[in-house]
Amino acid sequence: MENIGSVTMPRLRPGLRFSPAEEKGESHYIIEDTARHLYYRIGPEEYILLTHLNHSSTLEELLLHCEGASQIILSPEQAMTVLKWAASRQLLQTDSPEMFNALLGQESRMKTMRALNRMNLVSFKIPLGNPDPFLKKISPWLRPLTGPFFGLLWLIAALLALGTLFSRWQEFHARSAGFFSPTNLLLIWLIWLGLKVLHELFHALVCYRYGGRIHEAGILFILFMPFTYVDATSSWNFPSSRQRLHVAAAGIFIELAVAWIALLLWAHNPGTTTGLIAHRTVIVAGVSTLFFNGNPLMRFDGYYILSDLVSIANLYQLGLQSTKELWARLLLNIKTTSTMDSLPRGKQLFIRVYGIMVYIWRFLVLASLGYMASKLFGGLGILISLVALLVWIVMPLHGFIVRWPIYKSQNPHIRRDLLLRTLIMACLTAILLTTVGWKRSIRAPAVVEYEHQLRVKTKVSGFVTRILVRDGEQVKKGQTLMILENTEQKASLHTLELNLEQVELKSRIAYNNGMLPKMQILRRREEALKTRLLQEREDVASLTLTAPGSGMVIAPGIDQLIGRYLRKGKEILWIVNPAQKHLVASIAQNDIDQMRSLVGQNITVDMRNSGLGLFSGRVKRISPTASTELAHPGLAAKYGGPVDVLEKMVRAGRDSMRQQIRMEFFNPRFSMEISLPRELVNQLWPGQIAYVVAKGSRITLRQKIRDMFSSWVKKKDRAAAARGQ
Repeated sequence: MENIGSVTMPRLRPGLRFSPAEEKGESHYIIEDTARHLYYRIGPEEYILLTHLNHSSTLEELLLHCEGASQIILSPEQAMTVLKWAASRQLLQTDSPEMFNALLGQESRMKTMRALNRMNLVSFKIPLGNPDPFLKKISPWLRPLTGPFFGLLWLIAALLALGTLFSRWQEFHARSAGFFSPTNLLLIWLIWLGLKVLHELFHALVCYRYGGRIHEAGILFILFMPFTYVDATSSWNFPSSRQRLHVAAAGIFIELAVAWIALLLWAHNPGTTTGLIAHRTVIVAGVSTLFFNGNPLMRFDGYYILSDLVSIANLYQLGLQSTKELWARLLLNIKTTSTMDSLPRGKQLFIRVYGIMVYIWRFLVLASLGYMASKLFGGLGILISLVALLVWIVMPLHGFIVRWPIYKSQNPHIRRDLLLRTLIMACLTAILLTTVGWKRSIRAPAVVEYEHQLRVKTKVSGFVTRILVRDGEQVKKGQTLMILENTEQKASLHTLELNLEQVELKSRIAYNNGMLPKMQILRRREEALKTRLLQEREDVASLTLTAPGSGMVIAPGIDQLIGRYLRKGKEILWIVNPAQKHLVASIAQNDIDQMRSLVGQNITVDMRNSGLGLFSGRVKRISPTASTELAHPGLAAKYGGPVDVLEKMVRAGRDSMRQQIRMEFFNPRFSMEISLPRELVNQLWPGQIAYVVAKGSRITLRQKIRDMFSSWVKKKDRAAAARGQ
């Protein structure tokens, strides 16, 4: 602890108002900084110490006054922690700069920490001023929106919307494909910004409903994504926890109300632009609100709700402090006294677990934001992530170096303990990474297809003159399907026939005149013409398309082809047997060894998203080689499927200048054919997505981390290659 025995004690700054409060049988106090319109919640021990500060000239005298007034015994370390907290919030004043140096450390250290905070480009705040005059004017007009009648309407809308979502989940989920596509980003950003303004407005309206005030509002940027904020700490002074919870939950409440309305609007206009905007609004207002604002591990609404429910003031700071104390105990062999020591054991345990979860969450958020930054901003995003990581590491490291002399005074053998314990933890971590593992689960996407698909394509080009079948019609092998017309093809055939007759005539004349060399030349020309004539006759005959087998015709929109010119190789229709369907799964190269051993055995098929649950299918065969060709377009993420694909521009034909888009897997994949249970065949339709599930080889934590990093690098390389094309 810093030595302040010879330094004059500070005093409380004028303009502070203390208000007692009680909740669930536990007392606490609210400090109102009337000059700056800020509020702080403190416990009874902190209140006793601060209120006796103006009557004490030394730290020892302050501790004696506290003990005599309330029988509360505080250690010098605990008192210094409270004084440091009050000094950092500008609640103290003193004519002795040495006192503030003892409490806050050197000014250069504070400047360094502030400079490091400003370098954090992942998260930064921009205040926009005092909205109190504006809110005073509008709050009486909008007060009904914060009352019980609006809450009843919210509940009715929630029941209707959730019922709609449950009954039409497949349709809603299918339309989520392409949510993060570049064409959608502007729309999502505008929806997000509008929702956040509405979110903070309702925080303010509920706060004003109970007599509170808002004196600061602004924008918080996380990865350049705007979050509006208002300072609603005046709600801490509300006597009822129900009122404080109402203020904290108001933002989530109104965003979910928007989600309910948007969901009902989408259900009535699913295929329109209005329906698309409503669909995106449901996702932004529903999922993102619960993920960010409802998360108690971030200092948003969910945190304040949790803090009020468990009646622990400054839960976030206490959790972080408890984690730091835990690390000091584990690595430095230092046990420090804490302000939590006076709390019940149950609350102490809760705070410690909460603090550990906060640090884990912060690491996950930093990693995910870094990944998102690299995806959105490329090299700049990686640079932003590295700067944020540097700040995240340097700030605690800087604090550790500054406090090293204090740690050394608390533990003379700190170097030995730090080195030994760090080495032990590193060894334990290495052992865990290499020994802890599990059986890897292989989950491969699959698509329902007809088992025997006969594809009918044009063998020559021509205009469609007659269509003799319809979609869904049963046909027999050899039955005429369509007739094309190509006058040039027929004229070419007639010309070849005339040329052949002329050559045959000339050949006979040469033979009769004894001109044998000339006859041999003409005979060779005659053979060549016969070969060409045979090919031309086959091409002309191909203008009449016939069924290569019996079955049902699959040709949606075939009637629209009448009169159109079809090029050679154009796919016209399929002929299938509706009672014969199977699954075609796409297997990654890393999983092929485990999957090959399953040929002839049953494998689990997951179609719970389609309402068919889990069932078994038999693996019939696996392709001998891998290919980048898609088994079905429905597998592509562009069409709502589970697999990312690469889009390439290719020529429509060898001699064509037209280009078309072809989708391919990023890496070659194997195809697996799986037979389906007979009782399910009639319940499935082609293009339905399923997953096949199997047990893979054992994987360790080290391998999992390595695979995740390798996968991330490969995705970056593929994205760079796609941009290069």
